Amino acid sequence: MMSLSRPKSSGSKIGPHSDFREAPDLDRGPQKDKKKQNILKIGTWNVRSLIRPGKTENLILEMERLNMDIVGISEIKLRDQRDYWQNNHRIIYSGDEKGVAGVGIVLNKEWGKRVKSIVLLNSRIIMIKLFLNDKEDVAVIQTYFPTSAHPDDEIEEMYDQLDEVLELIDKKDSLVILGDWNAAVGNTKEVNVSGNNGYGRRNRRGQRLIDFCKEKEFVITNTLFQQPNSRKYTWTSPGGLKFQIDYIIVRRSQQKNVLQSKTYPGADINSDHNLLSMKFRPNGRKQFRQLNKKHHFDFSKLQETENKTKYQEAIKTELNNIDTNQIPTDINEKWILLRDAIVKAANNTIGANKELPRKPWINEEIIALIEERRKYKNLADIQDKIRYRYYKNLINREAKKAKEVWLSELCEEIENLLKCGKLEKAYNLIKKYFGQRKMMGNSIEDENKKLLIDDNDIVKRWKNYIEKLYHDDDELDELTEEDENDGNEITREEFMSALNALKSKKACGKDQIPAELIKALDMDMKDFMFSIIQESYDTGEMPNDFQDSEIVILPKKARSKRCEDFRTLSILSHTSKILTTIIKRRIEKKIDLQLEEDQFGFRNGKGTREAILSLRLLIDESLRINKPLFIAFVDLQKAFDNVNWNLMLKILKDIEINFKDRRVIHSLYKNQVAGIQINNSERKSYNKERRSTRMYYFTLPIQYTYTLKKRFQNVENAAQALF
Repeated sequence: MMSLSRPKSSGSKIGPHSDFREAPDLDRGPQKDKKKQNILKIGTWNVRSLIRPGKTENLILEMERLNMDIVGISEIKLRDQRDYWQNNHRIIYSGDEKGVAGVGIVLNKEWGKRVKSIVLLNSRIIMIKLFLNDKEDVAVIQTYFPTSAHPDDEIEEMYDQLDEVLELIDKKDSLVILGDWNAAVGNTKEVNVSGNNGYGRRNRRGQRLIDFCKEKEFVITNTLFQQPNSRKYTWTSPGGLKFQIDYIIVRRSQQKNVLQSKTYPGADINSDHNLLSMKFRPNGRKQFRQLNKKHHFDFSKLQETENKTKYQEAIKTELNNIDTNQIPTDINEKWILLRDAIVKAANNTIGANKELPRKPWINEEIIALIEERRKYKNLADIQDKIRYRYYKNLINREAKKAKEVWLSELCEEIENLLKCGKLEKAYNLIKKYFGQRKMMGNSIEDENKKLLIDDNDIVKRWKNYIEKLYHDDDELDELTEEDENDGNEITREEFMSALNALKSKKACGKDQIPAELIKALDMDMKDFMFSIIQESYDTGEMPNDFQDSEIVILPKKARSKRCEDFRTLSILSHTSKILTTIIKRRIEKKIDLQLEEDQFGFRNGKGTREAILSLRLLIDESLRINKPLFIAFVDLQKAFDNVNWNLMLKILKDIEINFKDRRVIHSLYKNQVAGIQINNSERKSYNKERRSTRMYYFTLPIQYTYTLKKRFQNVENAAQALF
């Protein structure tokens, strides 16, 4: 191994070089003091790829060392888009399919929780909107402009795209534009745009940036402050020449809010760019942001008899505290009584499931090597450059080795869990460390293709889209009263069978009661729930939670912007599924008898495989006898959202479904309400659905199948009349 010596210090200088890059009096003060001053420390850094193991961890280490709140990163060379947490930092990035460019923003824990909106325009422009207070937000844009090797047309296209993003930002909000602009504005002062403390000479693309800032009334902050040259340059070319091509830009009206803007040549991530930082004091004070977090109970505790008993006893205690004179007679009030008792008892006994953070694989030895490499970054001696290169290669090797060891240990842990039959824990580990993370951006286009990022505007857009999707001029007719005795009473066996059939680990409806809590009830509470289900069936009156559904929006593909490019999933109350399962089991046999043999959808023992087999046999037979075969493929758009309610209920009556069974279905349709949920936003807008067949109720695929069969019969009859 080559002999390594410590870097030489020159005279009485406080460091091995004289750029005073640590600046302890300005930048290394306690984090608490910075928070008290309401100062945002934000920066931008071309990291020259985050693909190598350890580079993301290296970035976070430098952010923590320099007390950075937010750092925009460019040329990350990562594919796709992601939004995730690592080591108490939130990392949001947008790459491309080839992994060539890529931009992102890294936020510390405090500011990571303040993200309101994310716009992933492409692999060169990303914007986030941060909550500051009720009156003001902070918009941060990270850019990565093409190099001089690219034609001017691409540069102009970038400015046009940047204009699109700027139009989304309110004038009252603070604005910070970060990035590698690949343009040199130089040290020539431009009134109201740049100062005379830039670096180098202006080039043609630097003049284009100046013109852009003039038009938008922006100022380039890192040309305003008098600094040593070592604090000005942002990029060192392969030949050793230094340039200033990275900039932090703010509105001219907020120039007074900029306290400092300079580079950190001592910050090291094995990049030829320096970290550029700005201290910025927004106009308003930071306010606490209350997040609407989803509550996940720790169901593993219910596996222990003692905890399960405590949970059951806590429910009884809650109900016993109610005065007998205050016991409600209304079915909705009865349900609320039981619902609240279940949720409160679960909170007090089993509590929330606290997800453990991801285990870091980077070790102290690698961190020490990173610290050692930093010492040689800016030293001019050839031996120091050799040492820097040595540590760079050593860190790459050790980081790769450490990650391989960590992955091996993790896989061994998963294998041991599988051998012990602990499938749930094994699956959770696989999902946690290897599961695909889908990027959930919260921007959407309106009818005129204008991008919306405000929560209120987005919810309003979804409300209008869903109401238009489900709109039908024909209202659901009132159900004609028939024999009240036309319907068998729900038996205890039916109730218990439907309850036990509830699937675990499924999202909750509006009542926030998962199936696991229902199954863990003791017999007394199950009897109470049974009485509510019975009363709903006998009277046709439903608790409000049974009729409410939460609509969750999921993208079908990356960078989805149109409402049509999303799936709308409805999350229902698990307790309501007990009733609908009972109805489904009662009517499916009658409907199945009415279906033809060529109907494969939603039938026991038949499915896609059987349908494909039948089609192949038909094709083979057609070829054998040399007879033409015509196949029509019909794709019914939003099929379950376009079934006529009145026709469907009429068909159910025609095939002699009992009145009470039909009344339950009618009640669920007539009074249904949908709540729109956008990226866990606390803002929701409820609208009445009108035409959807609520296919998520178990009964409705069966009803739809029979309705479709009647439609095809009409087509066949019409075709026969033509020949």
